[in-house]
Amino acid sequence: MALFQFFKTPKVRQFHHEYIYYDPKKEEREKRERRIRAELGLEKSDDNLSLMRKGVFQEKRKNVKSSSEARQKRVLILAVAIAALIVYFYKF
Repeated sequence: MALFQFFKTPKVRQFHHEYIYYDPKKEEREKRERRIRAELGLEKSDDNLSLMRKGVFQEKRKNVKSSSEARQKRVLILAVAIAALIVYFYKF
C-alpha cells in the first residue's frame, strides 16, 4: 500500500473566501426597490446615469485623441521646417 501512496498526486488546495459584509438577500431587495422606483418615476435610474457617464468619457477620449493627432501634425511640420532650415544653411 505504501508504494501506491508514493505515486499518488496530492489534491489541489482550493481557496474559498466567505464575504463578511455581503448579503445576497439585501442586494436583491435593493435591486427590486430601485427597479420599482424607476418604474414609478420616484427617482432617477442609475442605469441612465451610468450611460451618461460612459458617453461623457467616450466624448472626452475622442477629444484627447483628436488633440494628440493635432499635436503630431504640429511636430511633423516643425521637424520639416527645421530640416528645411538646416538644408538651407548647409548649402550656403
